Amino acid sequence: MKGWPRVLATGMLCAVLSIPVIAQDIRVSPHAVLQPEGDEEVTALGFSGRGALLLSGDKSGAVYCWDLEKKQTIGTAKMDDAILFLAFLSGDRTYVAVDASGVVSVFDLLKGTTGTTFQTKGTPARLAIDAGKQYLAVATKDERIELFDLKGLLPSGAIDASGKIDDILFLGFDRLGQQIVAVMDLGDVVAWNPSTRKPLRTMALAGGELHGSQSVVHAAATNRATNVFAVSLEEVALPKGGIQSGRDLERRSALIAYDWKSGTEVKRVKMPFTTELIALGPGNDHVAVAGEDDNNIALVDLRKGESGSTVTMQQRPKVLSVSDDNNWMAAGGKDGAVAVWKLKFKGEATAAGGEALPALGGRIRARGGSTEPALPPDSPVKLAILSFKAKGISPEVADVCVSTMSNALANVDYITLVERDAIETILKEQQFQLSGLTEDQGVSVGKILKADVVLLGNVGKLGTSIVFSARLINVETGKVMKGREVICEECRDQDMYDAINMLVSTIARVSEE
Repeated sequence: MKGWPRVLATGMLCAVLSIPVIAQDIRVSPHAVLQPEGDEEVTALGFSGRGALLLSGDKSGAVYCWDLEKKQTIGTAKMDDAILFLAFLSGDRTYVAVDASGVVSVFDLLKGTTGTTFQTKGTPARLAIDAGKQYLAVATKDERIELFDLKGLLPSGAIDASGKIDDILFLGFDRLGQQIVAVMDLGDVVAWNPSTRKPLRTMALAGGELHGSQSVVHAAATNRATNVFAVSLEEVALPKGGIQSGRDLERRSALIAYDWKSGTEVKRVKMPFTTELIALGPGNDHVAVAGEDDNNIALVDLRKGESGSTVTMQQRPKVLSVSDDNNWMAAGGKDGAVAVWKLKFKGEATAAGGEALPALGGRIRARGGSTEPALPPDSPVKLAILSFKAKGISPEVADVCVSTMSNALANVDYITLVERDAIETILKEQQFQLSGLTEDQGVSVGKILKADVVLLGNVGKLGTSIVFSARLINVETGKVMKGREVICEECRDQDMYDAINMLVSTIARVSEE
């Protein structure tokens, strides 16, 4: 029957998807290649909450709902323009579809192809749905973010994003629905409160590996269960010797996970290729990625910083999705084919020593206070890092905090760091003990060293978590200027370096050459 989807034969399936791959902690097995007769490019995918159903939409405006176990459709719908967005609503009986002309339709699988429809005011550019599947956000080309209540099927206001989202690449809600974040092509990020429609913060994503580089974001993703969002970031810089040297531009690519609440970097994985598609999952700690020049899809373990299982499509994937229940992965191609794989965790991911690695999402995060660095770039300062006090943890960890923080802040051009030898000499002369240094004593040492600011820190263990904190004290006034804190939940030895560096990022804007 013309227009009715078909499933490719099993022999073809193995050729397209490759044989089952076992790598690290996830087994990836080919399941099906689903192919509508129309052969139009797949433009959107969406899994049901329980992972049993999959929506696919294409350039012609056709929508198919697939039963994954039976490998057949249980419903179809048709819109007038290319499908930009698909998502199931609560209960998995209804779903929302948005096309390129801004028509928003809510379809009921039990009632056929007729949906409840309304229209966006602007032309859609990027879309997102909150974790509760109640609110739809539509970033439009006239630089507004329109909000819709999908239960009431009514508009619920708009955010004025004029001058902020003209080059928007990604739009997403945090898992609590308290933030909407827009990520732009050149790394600018803006967050708003969807209830008040007021901006929360702005920041710029940066690689920090190439001096004088420009950051370019190629893709970004989040999922409804995690406290992080992930981006594919490429740094581009002039070659040594400049353009006249005849060398190509220098490039570095990485996957970076950022904490939703603070916007600080949680984890970074260097990539050998530029990632053009991202789907966060399976779980909070893996990312499915596809490059720009091949047909491969790889799973990257953010905790280990390693690339794992790789599968191959017959053509380059255009869209990529991982189910919320972590059991399925799907990718759509230019000819309308949707390849589907089954995912299965073999067990907990382990470190090199065999110790289980905890989940990444939200474990290492900055707590409270401003997300701006405590020492802003426009205020040159002479800083003395005096001590970290260990509480319920080895004094060696406190020493690592001091040395790691000193090395990182030494790369900040607007901070003059007091040498460690000079600090230890004064402490010895004044007969002060590093482990028990008070704020008043710290101020006295700072005056002798002619520092503007002194830093006193603590590192303490609470159950399986470790808290890293720092107080910045103005030497002239003797008052605490700013306080910063990072918590590392289920903290293992391999996590401490990341936590300390996150604390550094809350103190100063660091860039590495």
